[in-house]
Amino acid sequence: MKRVIWMVVLLLSVSVSVHALSWAYAFVVLDGRVYEVTDEVVAEADLGEVVGEVETLADDMTGDYYGDASNMYPIGTEYRQVEGESVEDVLAVEDGTEWKRAVFVHEAPFSMRDHLDTVAYAGIGIGLVIFMVSRFRRSG
Repeated sequence: MKRVIWMVVLLLSVSVSVHALSWAYAFVVLDGRVYEVTDEVVAEADLGEVVGEVETLADDMTGDYYGDASNMYPIGTEYRQVEGESVEDVLAVEDGTEWKRAVFVHEAPFSMRDHLDTVAYAGIGIGLVIFMVSRFRRSG
């Protein structure tokens, strides 16, 4: 009986907590470049062509992200060029009914997911070469 009581006390004393990250700033990623989204509004007249959109979301638990991602904006949020500015330095990010200025801060960390298609095509190519060579040797 004492053993059961101690087990219950032990189980009740163990707490499971879940913690999510608190992001320092809103960001978007385009072609491996991370841009911090500022509060500065970009006028409609200054908007250029659409250059991309959010395709994946950053993980709130680990902070990991890959591809054209964001930590605050939903999938499908568009990025546009700002007239007179280089896309490598500045983007305009759709934010509801207005566009916010996003400035380049750093390169995104390397992620194998960004290069998965290249690895898959290389694997298929190598497999085909091995298959063709083995077939050629058998027939020759």
